[in-house]
Amino acid sequence: MKALVMGGGMAGLATAINLLDLGMEVELVEADEIFGGRASSWKDEDGDMIDNALHVFFPYYANLLNFFNKMGIEKNILWKQTEFYYMQEGGREAVLRFANLPAPLHAIPAFVGLLKSYDAVPKWKLLFTAAGMGGAIMYSHRKLEKLDEITFGQWVMRHAPIEAFLPLEPGINGLTFTPSWMISAKVMLNWFRKVGADPNSARVGFANGGLGEIWVDTCLDYIHSKGGKTELKKAVTAINLDGSKVKSVTVDGEERTADIYVSAISPYALRQVLPKEAFFYDYFRDLWHFRYAPSMSLQVWFDRKLTDVDVTFFSNNCIFNTYADLSNVLPDIFKGGSMFEMVLSPADHIEGLPDEVIFDIAIKQIKALFPTAREAEVRKYKVVRERQGVYRALPGMEKHRPYQRSPLDNFYLTGDYTKTHVSSGGMEAAIWNSNHVAEVIALDKLGKTVSLNVEWKPKQGFNAILKPAARIGAALAGLALARGTWKLLKASKAE
Repeated sequence: MKALVMGGGMAGLATAINLLDLGMEVELVEADEIFGGRASSWKDEDGDMIDNALHVFFPYYANLLNFFNKMGIEKNILWKQTEFYYMQEGGREAVLRFANLPAPLHAIPAFVGLLKSYDAVPKWKLLFTAAGMGGAIMYSHRKLEKLDEITFGQWVMRHAPIEAFLPLEPGINGLTFTPSWMISAKVMLNWFRKVGADPNSARVGFANGGLGEIWVDTCLDYIHSKGGKTELKKAVTAINLDGSKVKSVTVDGEERTADIYVSAISPYALRQVLPKEAFFYDYFRDLWHFRYAPSMSLQVWFDRKLTDVDVTFFSNNCIFNTYADLSNVLPDIFKGGSMFEMVLSPADHIEGLPDEVIFDIAIKQIKALFPTAREAEVRKYKVVRERQGVYRALPGMEKHRPYQRSPLDNFYLTGDYTKTHVSSGGMEAAIWNSNHVAEVIALDKLGKTVSLNVEWKPKQGFNAILKPAARIGAALAGLALARGTWKLLKASKAE
């Protein structure tokens, strides 16, 4: 049985591997000049590594880590200390450092440490941040699902004064390329719950090199060793139907056939190549609900060290929000001075600007945050626009994410935008969906059940008793209030 996989990003590569492991013949076509999509890297004319974005890993990426283990590349993730640095003007640092204590006690020292040095908002407002996040930990799955109908910004306004959640904004922007007043409350609270679930789950990992070499090349070697075929610069221009089946796809004017067709291309590309009759299905009409969230990244090489921090930085009120000095993270690769890689998002208001203007804005902000940069020389910089952006997880989008099995008998979808409970998008969602589409195809076409995905389970710590304790406390408070009211009534009658 032959499968044609369209799209060679992370989801397409993983899907091709899974289908080969099921014993299928696989052909993978990619329109770009390199494989990997957003999970890619390459060398520039000077031989320096260029990332398409600042990629970080979390321990709750259970299926991604399993896949890395399967490919023998899990040791290429460098796990850092469980801490995040907030850089403020004049070089003032504030650190969110989680303690090695049972949850939720691990978060208390982190918050106290942040409270001491973070001065972007009044400290009393940060108490609302802690209370809001603490309450969100106890949300039921059902309540969390309902929060997909409002934005995170709306949720914040219900729980705190303006600016109380400003420390979270850089993480929101860096993760989703979307501001808090646009992003689904469910999406962000789901992410915060996972990151704050236990002392280990907030650890950040960096790839020990470029994903183009570590991930992409390893996947291609595996595919070729299994007899799979791969082609670059081969764009799908049409998907041709015969009733309720795909009869062929057109690839750069050439008609190609297979038994099974799997789309691992973006919803924006897919809706352009589907025939008009496909949109009589609600399933395919849902693709038009997806909106693009633009982003870019900026890499700047300095002639000297600006910092010795080797974890993630956050900053507010900059065109960059999440960034790292990769000369500290990867000292064997980036030598001779600091190399800052910065996520530029949300990029709606800057993506049309020339590279020189973007760099000029960023370098002034870097000098304001890192005083040592005022004396440093910039050796080179690169504004990276290639293979950027994700779908924008607006409120209500969860119900429009398509399931992997389409209404067409031999047509399946995968990609981080397709339906999954693990996240709104990104690398873990890409692998989960690549696993699940293989599970569905195995059941539909091979008549066998395979189980590829796993569920991440955090250490419970004291979280398991928080909700019952809160209910008991509320009940006791209610009884005390009722008792006090009854005494007051009794006393008033006696008078």
